[in-house]
Amino acid sequence: MRESPGSRGLSWQALGAVATGVMLAIPYNYAGFYPLTWVAFVPLLVAVHGRSARTHYGLGLLSGISMYLVATPWMVEFLQVLKDYAFIPALAGALLFWLLTAQLQAFLMLSWRWAQRLSGQYALWFFPVLVMAFFGCFPVLFPLQLGESQSAFLPAIQGAAFTGVYGLDLMIGISNALVTAGVLRVMGRHTGIEGRYGKAVAMAGVAALAAWLGYGWWAVDHWDRQVGTWPTLAVGLVQSNETPSASVPDPEPGYGRAWPPEMALSGKLAAAGAEVILWPETRYKGYFEVDHVPAAFQRHVARLGVPLVFHDAEQQGRRADFREYNSSVFLDARGELAGRYRKHRLVAFGETLPLSREFPWLVGWASDYLGDFFANLTPGSERVSFPVGGARLVPAICYESAFPGHVARSVSATPDSPLLVVLSNNGWFGDSRQPWQHAGATVLRAVENRVSLVHVINNGPSTVVSPSGRLLAATPFRERIGMVADVPYTPARKAFRSWFTQWPEWFAVIFPALGLVALVAVRFRRR
Repeated sequence: MRESPGSRGLSWQALGAVATGVMLAIPYNYAGFYPLTWVAFVPLLVAVHGRSARTHYGLGLLSGISMYLVATPWMVEFLQVLKDYAFIPALAGALLFWLLTAQLQAFLMLSWRWAQRLSGQYALWFFPVLVMAFFGCFPVLFPLQLGESQSAFLPAIQGAAFTGVYGLDLMIGISNALVTAGVLRVMGRHTGIEGRYGKAVAMAGVAALAAWLGYGWWAVDHWDRQVGTWPTLAVGLVQSNETPSASVPDPEPGYGRAWPPEMALSGKLAAAGAEVILWPETRYKGYFEVDHVPAAFQRHVARLGVPLVFHDAEQQGRRADFREYNSSVFLDARGELAGRYRKHRLVAFGETLPLSREFPWLVGWASDYLGDFFANLTPGSERVSFPVGGARLVPAICYESAFPGHVARSVSATPDSPLLVVLSNNGWFGDSRQPWQHAGATVLRAVENRVSLVHVINNGPSTVVSPSGRLLAATPFRERIGMVADVPYTPARKAFRSWFTQWPEWFAVIFPALGLVALVAVRFRRR
């Protein structure tokens, strides 16, 4: 039985959607494949050209499922570790996650179909704005913005100091729109560049890309030379490589609450010249709950003579006034508690439950289903920094680093010489590529704010990144290890705030608004 032309066409369209998803996913896992992102949407845009709204939604959904299936296969292992599920139930949960997250691209394509109806042949030039808006604002459990797959393409990420990752997403959208227009022209279809206005918009897109990348090449060299003149802080990174546990585990054999494995590694780092020591987000330490732990930590840190930053659960109050925080703790060189940072942006369904204040019964349901993993924490509200030498450490905990505006506001609140410090526990995701994805995303936070960044990951790779996004040091994956790195920081006399640090949401708000105005103007012009 011969295949009908309609079936063959549908097969090619589906193949184009899958190709887009796979091409978008690969650079998240392997940053060296970053060029794929700049043309990844072309197969999907060609496949949906001239098709119905239903086809736009369906192919967008297929593309999204393909992307998240390839980019986040670790969701299966995450559920196995979290809930002790067998493979099949974990796979079912992962499939639900992929289906829900894929709605981002499904509604992106549906919105673009709506833009086509309003703007006709000019619709292709609204696609970049939609890309920026959806990847920047669509609610997903684990955010993956397009620009965060570009950490190895240093010239491309420099403009983020003005626009945040949102501007990089826009440039990626422009590149895909231009290439799609070229492909459609070769195929003899309407491209959106016919006529005087269409050609002018296309030339503006080419000019924007040239200016963005041209500035990027200049900025990499400029910031590398600037950083070479800055003072440095010897930072000791402890990578404990502990197996994660939702419940409170017993200490490892040979260690105790008063003497965790990280403390033993810290002694070696202090002897190697560390001026401050950072532990990752890991197991429960008991600093705020076990009576003898604070005194023991004070003795050990005072003996080292080096300040320590570590993570722990913090409990305050009783019964109705009980509050629990996810906290970073700062002990000075005498071992005394000198500061704490309480995590602001909590992980939905793990650390907090959306709408739980409006519907308290949801907390009981979440506790029954998620078990010990669900903590119903209280978000912090203060932005703090920890003074060490001439620098001030600006803390963030785990997935807070995925929120550009939050990080920018924390840096902006720091008086001078900020140095970003991210403490993470990515052991939940097993041997997957997820830790590299997280480390790559935080590179953008360094560039956006033009500060150095230290990202300490429990199971590695822990990284040190310069304000240009250049990788200065890294630890191996899945090893218990310590490392001392000289981290440059802005001298107090050269206080600097990037445009994005001062106004983190300006581009993400203004540009979509301008796009909407342009869409309305085109609509009235067509009438």
